[in-house]
Amino acid sequence: MNDETERAETATPQVEEAQAEQGSPLLFDLPTLAHFREKSLSTQIVLDSGTARVVLFAFKAGQQLKEHQTTSQILVQVVHGEITFTTPSHSKNMQAGMLLQLEASIPHSIVAQTDAVVLVTMLPSPTYHSLEQEVFQALTPLATRSHKKS
Repeated sequence: MNDETERAETATPQVEEAQAEQGSPLLFDLPTLAHFREKSLSTQIVLDSGTARVVLFAFKAGQQLKEHQTTSQILVQVVHGEITFTTPSHSKNMQAGMLLQLEASIPHSIVAQTDAVVLVTMLPSPTYHSLEQEVFQALTPLATRSHKKS
């Protein structure tokens, strides 16, 4: 078993365990979940709680997320590496530790300047948005949470 497989196997039970217990915190090891692909960027829905969707992207240097827009406001956090985040009116160079907020319905794109890991939080979790069919349709969240009203 290689290190990557071993890390993935140890991360999954933490999520399953927490899902079984209502009210337990969910813990995600982002470096373990980030898997780089040579030919396309890697996308993983980490969590969909109904109020937020958290998506992890792993880019090899030069890979990009082409211009699109979403019906949700987004928070873009660079976990590792460097990216350029572009809207029609601005271009921002971002590196690990930086966080960017963008309102809904603003076209944007990302280009990785180096190998990069990016965490995107979509608020609220979209029931539909521009990437649903292209990127997220075949993906299953590692964890989901539903909110019960009392």
